[in-house]
Amino acid sequence: MTRSKTSRRGSVVALACTALIGFASVVAQPASADPASDPLPTFDFADCPSIPAGADPGLWRCEVLMSSGTFRFGDLPEQPTGAMRMTFAEGQLDGKFAQVFGALRADPTPVPGGLLGIPATDAHNPKLRLDLRIEYAGYSDFLSVGDRMGEQHLKLRVISPLLPGTCAIGSDDDPIKFKPVRIGRPEVISTDPQVLKFTIEDKEFAVPEARGCGGLDRLVNRRFGLPAPAGANRMTFTTLVGLKSYTQL
Repeated sequence: MTRSKTSRRGSVVALACTALIGFASVVAQPASADPASDPLPTFDFADCPSIPAGADPGLWRCEVLMSSGTFRFGDLPEQPTGAMRMTFAEGQLDGKFAQVFGALRADPTPVPGGLLGIPATDAHNPKLRLDLRIEYAGYSDFLSVGDRMGEQHLKLRVISPLLPGTCAIGSDDDPIKFKPVRIGRPEVISTDPQVLKFTIEDKEFAVPEARGCGGLDRLVNRRFGLPAPAGANRMTFTTLVGLKSYTQL
């Protein structure tokens, strides 16, 4: 889906591009005296979406965000998330800022205590193993204003041998509304290729109930203490951003 902004937001768009793309030369400092000497991550641009018909490829770039971090919500203590890769495109369409979402791919992360929340139970009985995987919930807006980094709607797939594949915390209709704020100054990891690094966090989102769990919705909701109100949860990610112009793809 293409999301365009009105021309009244031209100054905001300029700030957004400075904050997320152009801050390599404006506000960020190199991570080391010789960034090129640091090992660089490998960015996969396979999920870069098609840009709108008639758009100038020279005015569009694809961004790949590689993130890892921690989350806590409800009764779940803070724990690592799985590695996550989010891809989108942004540029100009008819003189206005526009963006197209590509894909979100994330690794599942095991939940200690498994489905019942009893330490080591899942280790002795693999059927009680429980994983969570972050998934896209149908909406994204990567327009930044200052340190506010837009909004993405997410859901958490709940994975267990005892649960159907439909079990999830949140949905496209009732998502986790992640509105990250950048913490601290961004870093330039490399200028050729352009790679940026920053940390984002959200402590204000609510987490809805789990649904689609094959009659075990109550069990899953008790396990995680859901629903969890806004202010009782947190997600923090360290993110590396790789950029390529559509003339390079």
